[in-house]
Parts: sequence; structure tokens; C-alpha cells
Amino acid sequence: MSAPPRDGRIITFYSYKGGTGRSMALANVGWILAATGRRVLLVDWDLEAPGLHRYLHPFIDHDKELASTAGLIDFFVDFAAAARVAHADPASDDRWFEAVASLVRYTIPVGGALEMPLEFVPAGRQDAGYGVLVTSFNWSEFYDKLGGGVFLEALKRRLRHDYDFVLIDSRTGISDTSGICTVQMPDELVVLYTLNQQSIKGAAAVAESVDRLRRKSNGEPGVRIWPVPTRVELAEKDRLDAAHEVSRRTFERYILHLPREERSRYWEQLQVLYQPYYAYEEVLATFADRGRTPNSMLSRMEAIASLIARRRVELPRMSESVRTATKAAFERRTTAVPTTAAGAPDDRYMYASYSQQDLAHVEAVIRSLEGLGIRVWYDRERLLPGAVWKDEIRNAIEGSAAAAFFIGRSSFSDWRREELATAMSRRLPIVPVLVGGAGIESMPEELRAYLAAVIEPGSTPGFDFSVARLGQALERILRGRSEAATPTDPDDPQRGRWGGDARRNGRALTASVRPVSDDYFELTLEVRSTDRGRPLAGEVEFHLHPSFTRAVQVAAVEDGVAALKLLCWGAFTVGAVADGGETTLELDLATNRQFPETFTSR
Repeated sequence: MSAPPRDGRIITFYSYKGGTGRSMALANVGWILAATGRRVLLVDWDLEAPGLHRYLHPFIDHDKELASTAGLIDFFVDFAAAARVAHADPASDDRWFEAVASLVRYTIPVGGALEMPLEFVPAGRQDAGYGVLVTSFNWSEFYDKLGGGVFLEALKRRLRHDYDFVLIDSRTGISDTSGICTVQMPDELVVLYTLNQQSIKGAAAVAESVDRLRRKSNGEPGVRIWPVPTRVELAEKDRLDAAHEVSRRTFERYILHLPREERSRYWEQLQVLYQPYYAYEEVLATFADRGRTPNSMLSRMEAIASLIARRRVELPRMSESVRTATKAAFERRTTAVPTTAAGAPDDRYMYASYSQQDLAHVEAVIRSLEGLGIRVWYDRERLLPGAVWKDEIRNAIEGSAAAAFFIGRSSFSDWRREELATAMSRRLPIVPVLVGGAGIESMPEELRAYLAAVIEPGSTPGFDFSVARLGQALERILRGRSEAATPTDPDDPQRGRWGGDARRNGRALTASVRPVSDDYFELTLEVRSTDRGRPLAGEVEFHLHPSFTRAVQVAAVEDGVAALKLLCWGAFTVGAVADGGETTLELDLATNRQFPETFTSR
């Protein structure tokens, strides 16, 4: 049976500048509303800098880093593909898009064991291709050619039918996506700003624009706007009073529908005070605050929730044991990760993932690796007393220079998939190690593009067969990571970081330069295989000069070549990382005498 229809509302949380606590406010308000029994959907529409899931991670059962979980950008990409097919088909129904105007496939529950009606749509799969997907999506085509505006209206109808409240976390500033979130999607707009002039004026300009664009034909406002000052510090009273006066004078007109006495209380109750505790971790005030006090973060979040719900809303009481246990799940812990004397992570430290059934094979391999001077984290008894297992494992992965995934005949568990997702999201060099007679069919799909080490003799072609060769591969990875940590030339920081060789390990990094004007050039970088028996696959990471907007860019391998095209003013050193981190290449463009002198001399 389907759920009864709801008459929900869509509320966008917007800030002109970052650092206002927008995502934190949205996550808290959504949690409070869901705790009172309302069905709530949270949507991370900040595609350029997604982070809403950080406030929800204790309640995401699998793939906490969202490395393999589709989300909003995937929803739009899938729609665009379907739209192109539908528009090319003369027999297509004019209402074809209504069948795909649903976020159900991209929604994950986040109520956890507390069993609350709270769901979440992440920004998208946080893998190496995410940035390319976001930056390459054509919003002009979406609106002008694919009927995106009509599609979004259908989406709004579906969301209002399915939820009591849909809270959208919009990106900052002014852009295509923030315009969709602030103008077309919401029934109400929560505008968060700090009390400096830049934030007030920027937020006010957006609020005014939304108000003007959404006015009905009779002059009635089409969207209700709630201004909320945040990160308010009670020091410097004279300056604070002056800032409050400017703030109220600027935004008062949006709350004139409230009675006069309520408007006065509005500004007292809605200002969110700066509390240093919340600056260090993404933690929900619903668990961090012990009880209600007038100036607590929780009380201010309840005030915002009450505005949205149009009635007084309070977080239901919970047991202290539930509150403290959930709060602890948010907190970062210190793991017993080997460090250098200076306290930095050890560059010769490797994380090992394995199944208990394969432990005998794993221990034998690790003893050999440690004999080569490679330190391996695999003994689960090293966890600190009272440690949260999942948090400690994630910290261990983050503190590692590489990861080995030992794969036997046993199935790859959900937890090991989470280990893998975490390692891949951190772009950690990964080496699959087949043990116990396992073959390539035992490897997860995500690892089949990596060169594997087969420890027991077998006939599988294209793999290493000895622990010594595994040790050599790891040695190259660890050495490369260590060298990459200390740039030798401040003006050309990639020089000397990637081993100095443009040809290595059966791979070659090459470049070509084409003048675009007298002093501007198109640069094409390519990595390809020089070993016919070992084709290049997967992705290649290019490390560029920091003057580029994106100094690290990833290119997928197509037809055996990973290619990247850029526009630039002059030469610099390029680093490339291939084969899941096993191969590092380096090319100094200034040394190629075939390139124009105006290019190499800069």
C-alpha cells in the first residue's frame, strides 16, 4: 500500500557566504522535525562542496563516505539522458518525464536505530569522477532544450506529496544551482548570514531578488523568507548593537506578516550564538546539548524548526544513555597509528584489510613485508580500550600511506566494502593481494582495474606471483608518497615529487603544446602504456601547478590513454599517478626544446 498523500512544503537553507553554519542548521532542524513524527527529506544541493552527510554519518549504515552511493547529480544526469532519448522519439508522450520525477532511487534512510521518518539525498557518488560530473553538467541545456523547468515543477509536486518537509541545502553565492534552490524550488527560504557587511549585503541582495522573481501577479509574496543571523558573538556590545540595527533594518520587511510583538521576539530568539564547540566537529546539537537553556544551540534550532512548522516545536526527551552514546559516535578519536618522532603519520605505514578466514595467509605475508621495513596495521587487538571499532578503522586508513586488500575465497563482507570505499575516497594507493587460491572472480568489481599480487603459485596471467615483488610495489608506493610530501622548488612545487621519470613501470607521460595566441597555449597531457602485455586502465591523476583552479585533475583511461587538455601561459612540472598509485610519473615541460620558447621560458 502506498502512503497517504501529504501537503508538504519545500524549504531552502541559503547563505551568501560560507561559514554561517547553514548545513548544521538544516541538519538539526530536519532532525527535530522528524523526531516529532513529521516525514522529512534532507537534500544536499551544494554540489560544488557537499558536506551535509557529515552531520548524519553515525546514522548511515553503509558507505559513510558515499564513495559508491548515487545522489542528486546522478539524478539530473539520468534525467538528461532520458530526455535526449524521449525528444528524439516522435511517439514519446508529452508527460514522459513524470515517471522519472522522483528521488526515491537516490534516497537513503538516516533515522538509524531511533527509527525516525528522516531520509537523505546526498549530492552524488563521492568518487574520482564526481567533480567532472558536476562541472560538466550543462544547466543551460537542461533548461533550454530538455525541459528542465517543467521537470522540476513535477519533482516539486512529487516531493510535496511524499513528505511533510523537504529541506534543501543550497550552495553559497550566485550560480545556476543556487538559483534553482532559491528561486524555483522553495515554498520558504531560510537565509543565514553573519553580522559583517559583506554577508548582510550579499544575503539581502539574494533575498530581494528571490522576493521579486517569486511575486504573484497580484503582488502577493510567492515565497516566505526567514532571515537568521548566525555566529553572533556577545562581545563588543556597541558594535554588536550597531550590527543588529543594520541587520533588522535590512531584513525586517520580510517578517512584516508577524505581529509587532512577535517580530521583537523573532530577533531575540532566532540569532544563533557562536559556540566554539561546534567549530571542531560536525555534530548535531540534538545530541551535543544536554538540556534546554535560552542561548543553547539546541534552543535556537528549535526556534527555526518552530517557524517552519508554524507551531511550537521541541525535541522529544531522550534517555541520557542514548544521547551520550550517539554524541560519542560523532566524535573523532585518536587511533594507535604509528607516527614519526615529529608526530606526523609514518610514510612507511600500510593498512591491511582481510577476512578472518584468511588470517593465516595474511600473517605470513605481513611478516615478510615487515622484514622489508614496511609497517602494517592488521592486528585488531591494537585498538585502544573503549574505542569505537568503525571510527578507529577509518582513522587508521586515513593515517596510512597505502592499503593492501587481501582477498581469499570467502565473500567480501559489507564492512570490507566500507573499508574499500573509505580508502578509495581518500585516494589511497591500493594493492589487491589474492591469497588461498583465490582468482580474479573473487575480487570486487572496483578492484579489477588494479594490478593484483597473487601470493600462491597459479596460472592467472598478468599478475605478480611473489611476496618480494609485492614488497617492491609497496616500496615504490610508500617512497613516492614520502617524496611527494616535501616539494623541493616553491616556484614549481611538483618538481622532484614524483620520482623525476616520465617513463616508469611500463607507463609514459607525454605532452604536446599548441599556440592559441602569441602568449597563450593549449597543453595536452597523455599517459599511456609502453608494455603491450599490461594495458593502462582505470584513471590517472594529474598534479599541476597550484596556479590552476583545480591543481589535481583526474582523467579516465579511454582506448588505453588518459588525456587531459588545459589552457596555460607557460611551462611547469607535471606529476601523474596511475595504476591505483603504483606508478608515479614526472615531466618538466620547460626542458622540451621542441616547445615554443615563449612557453618554456615562463
